[in-house]
Amino acid sequence: MSISFFGMDTALSGLAANQKALEVTGHNVSNLGTAGYSRQSAIMASAHTRRYGNWKVEMGVDIQQIRQIRHTFTDNIYRSETNALGYWEARSQAVRDVQSILGEPMTAGFQNSLNNFWDAWQELSKAPESLTIRALLKQRAESLVESMNHIGTQLNKLQSDLNNEIRLRIDEVNDITEKIAKLNVKIMSAEAAGNSPNDYYDERNMLVDRLSTLVAAETWIGPEGNMDIIVDGYFLVSKGIQTRIYAAPNQDLSSFYTPKVEGIDVAIDVGQGVIKGLLEARGEVDGAKGSYDNGTPNTSADITIVVDAANTSEEYRTQIQNHIRQMAEDLGKRGLNYHLRLVVTGDGNPLESVSFGQDIDALVDAIPTGSYEPDVYDFGQIIDEAASKPDPGVNRYMLMFTGQSLNGDGSLATDPMISDYISRLNQHGITLSVATDPSYYDEGDAGERGWSSITSQTNGELYDISSSDYEKFMKSISKDINDDVNRKISTIPEDLNIISSVKKQLNALLNIMAREVNYIHQTGKTLTGLDGGSFFVALDPAIPLEMGNLAISSDLKDLNNIAASTTDANGDNTIALKIAGLRNANLMTGNNKILSLDTYYQNIILDIGNKGHEADNMANSHRLLVSQSDQLRQTVMGVSLDEEMTNMIRFKYAYNANSKLIGVINSMLETVIFRLGISGR
Repeated sequence: MSISFFGMDTALSGLAANQKALEVTGHNVSNLGTAGYSRQSAIMASAHTRRYGNWKVEMGVDIQQIRQIRHTFTDNIYRSETNALGYWEARSQAVRDVQSILGEPMTAGFQNSLNNFWDAWQELSKAPESLTIRALLKQRAESLVESMNHIGTQLNKLQSDLNNEIRLRIDEVNDITEKIAKLNVKIMSAEAAGNSPNDYYDERNMLVDRLSTLVAAETWIGPEGNMDIIVDGYFLVSKGIQTRIYAAPNQDLSSFYTPKVEGIDVAIDVGQGVIKGLLEARGEVDGAKGSYDNGTPNTSADITIVVDAANTSEEYRTQIQNHIRQMAEDLGKRGLNYHLRLVVTGDGNPLESVSFGQDIDALVDAIPTGSYEPDVYDFGQIIDEAASKPDPGVNRYMLMFTGQSLNGDGSLATDPMISDYISRLNQHGITLSVATDPSYYDEGDAGERGWSSITSQTNGELYDISSSDYEKFMKSISKDINDDVNRKISTIPEDLNIISSVKKQLNALLNIMAREVNYIHQTGKTLTGLDGGSFFVALDPAIPLEMGNLAISSDLKDLNNIAASTTDANGDNTIALKIAGLRNANLMTGNNKILSLDTYYQNIILDIGNKGHEADNMANSHRLLVSQSDQLRQTVMGVSLDEEMTNMIRFKYAYNANSKLIGVINSMLETVIFRLGISGR
């Protein structure tokens, strides 16, 4: 009898197990179109066998768990590809926006405005006294200014929009990690109670999928069912605890955001993903007004003038005093924000760098007069003095006037010492130029290497200190400094930033073009015989000429003030021709080549196009990989209607079979209970 009742329990367990399996199948079919749903399966196992006397009694079947069918490996592939896709799509969209800005303003574009400006100067050279052509030139100059300022405004607005989107995406990351932390609590509670929180798992996995498009997130599954989220080594989610990130200014006074970890104020590297793409599209640079990193041209020139007072004549010192002024004034005409410092050696006093800013009178008065004996000095100390004072980021130059060789005559400058000097100058970004006796160019007084061994390695120049044409000499120094500043402005290092890089290139083009036009224009004469003034001016004089900070000089309201000639002679078109010739002058540096303004602009457009082509190709490639990886994981986690219908039939037949088994056992028990012993009555 007991064995028969055990048989009833066995059949009942089969009935219950297959009923549950049918419910799971129904749940799968119901969620056939549910996004993120992972199919479930009722995992059955034989119940433990019991011994009854000499008999072993099978106890039927148990549902061990309702298992969610999912493959971590395919999930990781999918999330890796969506992470890359988010990154490249953000870059691709940014490039399209930049291309739209450069092609849209004034319905003609910047290139057309620039061409019209040069053509107007060419026309003026044919009739330099014509007020009609002067009016045309002024109108085209205004069109060029309006075009460039419009481009600058639009690029700044695009950066601002991307900056705000970065903040919103950071908030979205926090919203996702908060939800994951709450789901972790629910999952751990359900697992502890022996339940199967599969729907919570699905919800959490969908959140992780979305999070992976934003940042490069690592996941770790704990034994309690919790999922920890790790970004750049920081736990944004640990069980039920969330650590937020926030949008913080990336520099003091900067308006640009960067993600930081709340509580410890540490910047976090989000890897790839949408946020990284937005950061690079905007530019991972200082967003403060006038930031060199964000495109403002660095026209600073911190010039340390080193005067060797020993072994020089009174006449030589007087010439230096008279002509440093000429160099500084020429630098000002070239639009450079120069800052002068003075170091005197050979006068018996300790070396010291004294700052004079743009106070030329004070500087020339500080140069000592009198007769001093030749003195041995340590050039390394001079480098230290020159490097100790300037503000960070400025263009640094050292201009040395000396009648002696390295370290002074009679003191051997060894090769290791010279190598150390070169290394220290380059480390501090100092360009060394030397005015000395030509006999010391290549060889020193003691037979050691000469000054050229250092100047050639720091992009500097050598000048003949005995030159009789000091005006030409000092203007040559000024021009060399200006050319070096232009080279540094127009040489844009390769990086992954998009808008800030475009702004650097466009502002370099605009700034150099405007300063060169101004310099030539100031050397000319107006129709009334006055000296020419600046053609272009800055709206904010505290910031260099750049997009959004450019205007035509108010003096040009009087067309007579346009300087087209060097004299007041009729037909003199010297200045107009010089300015028109700037169109093809090699003023820019790009891709290790000396380029004209037009070629440099064409390279800008080509560079933007290449970045856009790369971003589009990579986005398309990763979009395909996302689709393929999603199909791969859907083959594992997705609901197949055919498979579920097969399972439904299988479980239905098993359910029916167990029902029949119960009926048979019931009939057997009925025979035993009601009919056993009837024949003996």
